[in-house]
Amino acid sequence: MTDSRPGPRATIIDAARACYLRDGIPATGMSEVATQAGVARSTLYRYFPSRDDLLVAVIIQDMVGINSFIRDRLADYPDPADQVVEGLILALREVPRRPLLQAVFASEEGSRARRVVWESDVIMRFGEELMDHVVRPASEAGLLQDTVRAEVLVEWVYRLLLSFLTLPSNAVHSEDEMRTTLHALLVPVLLK
Repeated sequence: MTDSRPGPRATIIDAARACYLRDGIPATGMSEVATQAGVARSTLYRYFPSRDDLLVAVIIQDMVGINSFIRDRLADYPDPADQVVEGLILALREVPRRPLLQAVFASEEGSRARRVVWESDVIMRFGEELMDHVVRPASEAGLLQDTVRAEVLVEWVYRLLLSFLTLPSNAVHSEDEMRTTLHALLVPVLLK
């Protein structure tokens, strides 16, 4: 028989998520997570050397989920311009629906957490993964703007997303207006 219980790493991540959602990210320390997980702090530090490492590990799980969700829905849009626009609209809609991502990327409370995640390689890795199916075909078709490196374009799209999440627009009031605005302003920056 095999043991179906999660390993210590998964248990710790689940405990951290529960603490973050219950108490908030700033109020959650390593001792609270160790208590919630039922492990010694030394065990916790063996898997996650710092509080920031633990936060990034938890956020990675949520980002994998949202990337998969967006990728699945973008299959309906063969045009690279529509994929960029609809992907950003889906992210703007979905991040606030996911409590932990909302706390990190769309709240005042998340400023330190947002910086930690931003300074890790998580943002670029997931952005590149999500946009690869847009950037690569657009590049191969000669449609990608070539005056700026692809990774800079990915970062720029993330910065745009973070801007709209943390400071909603005073001028764009609906998804249709956002769609029109992104086609007019974002698409020409990314695609020829």
